[in-house]
Amino acid sequence: MNDIRRDLVALLPRLRRFALTLTSTAAEADELVRQATARAIGKSYLWKGEGRIENWLFSLIRTTHADELKKRLRRGEPVAARDTTRGNIGARNVLDLDEDWSSALLLVDVEGFSYSEAAAIMGVSSETIASCLCAARLDLSVMGSESSERRA
Repeated sequence: MNDIRRDLVALLPRLRRFALTLTSTAAEADELVRQATARAIGKSYLWKGEGRIENWLFSLIRTTHADELKKRLRRGEPVAARDTTRGNIGARNVLDLDEDWSSALLLVDVEGFSYSEAAAIMGVSSETIASCLCAARLDLSVMGSESSERRA
């Protein structure tokens, strides 16, 4: 059996950062990471040591989040929208972007995944990743110019 716990510990900050792009609060992100890492340990026999373990773990975060949303909807519980009031002194940041945009931006620009790896993690095409990145970068550039104008 593969013991992936050491790798999981090293990846926890990155997994949490990704979970924050999917959830509405830090507490929900922490719970999502806890659930996904428990799944990963329980299913570590599926990890064959091929490729990057991060790809598998980021995908697990994404599927765990989707599964949890489906469960809540089936039970008739309200599903909270992401909190878009975050930011530093009123400035918007990456977490203020659309969920898919912020996830794509984090995976490619911060975590260094290729477009195809990010696409596999998110369960979309490489073209969708490219589109999300373009939209996110444009939105961030507009945010930057708006804050520059306010300072002037």
